[in-house]
Amino acid sequence: MENFTTNRRNPRTFLETLSKRSDFVAASKAEKYVGKSIIVQARPNSLQNIRVGYTASKRVGNAVKRNRAKRRMRAAMAETLAFYGTSGTDYVLIGRAQTTCNTKFEELKDELICAFENLNAKLK
Repeated sequence: MENFTTNRRNPRTFLETLSKRSDFVAASKAEKYVGKSIIVQARPNSLQNIRVGYTASKRVGNAVKRNRAKRRMRAAMAETLAFYGTSGTDYVLIGRAQTTCNTKFEELKDELICAFENLNAKLK
């Protein structure tokens, strides 16, 4: 997938979107942070890029709610990843039923920051 933003800490590090199922499956077997409104999985990769994937199952709701949950996760990730993400890591964000769409955006960002801090400590 095409690089669409750079990491502010290291301008040579790019953000990519995960698209292959094998990448999502590999991330599911790695470190995990389970929050009230979001689940974040992280695993180191052999690249210097940060790769991110988003998923919301039918438990989240119909197609409109799933797409809204993914848009909210993308927006929260765009605002926090540059400051808290680690290069050479794959992140997968999973929407939770009822809460991803209904949580205040600032709370969603705070939970994502907490997830990054927790996962970065586990991966080191």
